[in-house]
Amino acid sequence: MKVFKDFKAWSEQNEGRTEILTPAGRMAAIHKFKPGASEEKIRDLSDFFSIPLPPDYIKFLRICNGASLFEHPEYGGENFLYSAQDVIYYNEASDRKIVVANILDDQIIIDLDRWESGNMEYLLLGESFDPAEAAGRFYSNFEIWLERFVISQGTKFWYWKTDRRSSE
Repeated sequence: MKVFKDFKAWSEQNEGRTEILTPAGRMAAIHKFKPGASEEKIRDLSDFFSIPLPPDYIKFLRICNGASLFEHPEYGGENFLYSAQDVIYYNEASDRKIVVANILDDQIIIDLDRWESGNMEYLLLGESFDPAEAAGRFYSNFEIWLERFVISQGTKFWYWKTDRRSSE
């Protein structure tokens, strides 16, 4: 979580603003961080789903209990990392795939069955209009996803296409 903690501190030093590079050029971006979640709120979240949640996700909640990142100063944005309360609000207690963020029509989902079985690549990617059950493998955990999201300056790096060819 070091990258995210450093990003949060840097952003807060600049009153929630940073400058990022986009295909359209340099742009100011606004970031809003909620204060860290209390141990009671974290316990309530784990109790709601009847399972301890992944420690990297819990670390995020302790650092900030929800955030909106990389917003355009004039037009806003749609990159929301949910607070513990939002996760409870947007999911059912019986859900085994829980939505923890909405990134411009994509859902970031924790697969509790994968997590419980010890699979460290427990994150799923879904579309916001589809049920979480239709989500696909993301090959990541929350910390790696969040680090890459920050480093890529809020772009959906998961759609970057690569074509690796052997040099024959």
